[in-house]
Amino acid sequence: MLEVRGLFSGYGKIEILHGVSLEVKESEIVALIGPNGAGKSTVLKTIVGLLKGKGSILFKGEEISSLSSHILVGKGLSYVPQGRIVFPRMSVLENLEMGAYLEKRREKIEEALQRVYGLFPVLKERKEQKAATLSGGEQQMLAMGRALMQSPSLLLLDEPSLGLAPKYVSLIFQKILEMRKKVTMLIVEQNAARALEIADRGYVLELGQNRFEGSGRELLNNPEVRRLYLGG
Repeated sequence: MLEVRGLFSGYGKIEILHGVSLEVKESEIVALIGPNGAGKSTVLKTIVGLLKGKGSILFKGEEISSLSSHILVGKGLSYVPQGRIVFPRMSVLENLEMGAYLEKRREKIEEALQRVYGLFPVLKERKEQKAATLSGGEQQMLAMGRALMQSPSLLLLDEPSLGLAPKYVSLIFQKILEMRKKVTMLIVEQNAARALEIADRGYVLELGQNRFEGSGRELLNNPEVRRLYLGG
């Protein structure tokens, strides 16, 4: 579904990625892990067109490296940035409807809403509340639900458990496992062990380059990966 080859990218004159390569197959969960500053979030931002880089990015066999973000959404690519980004003064329902801004048919929007409510029942309970009044974990679920409103083929999640209370960390990983029935995922996650536990495959980045790759289980059991990135 996604193939990235020889990706170079960064911010202004500062190059962060130095030839990163990865692939995501249909129905997989792929984890992207590594230390702070390794370039993990930069990979996602470049894939979705928020940063421009050099190299090849193929989505469903089509080269997309020159396309704008809003065009990529229409092609089935959704992105949840880190930091629980929601529209705080809008209701939960209005936030979700914003995720379906490309869909003009009301019945399709309603179908998408029911799917999201089925996955995140708390959002239905709080649909009239302002997003700012939700807890951190609920805001993260709202951000994920909004990204699902367009029924994407591939979902990019950037640090979905960042800054959450332990009970919400477990809940978010549980929801990711439930989502795999409907959508392929590429996940950047600082909680590397938890990410590899649920991932089909994983990649380890270091200083903007590929360091290790393999199945989630292989990386969890790799002594060097454990020593360097998983706390021993």
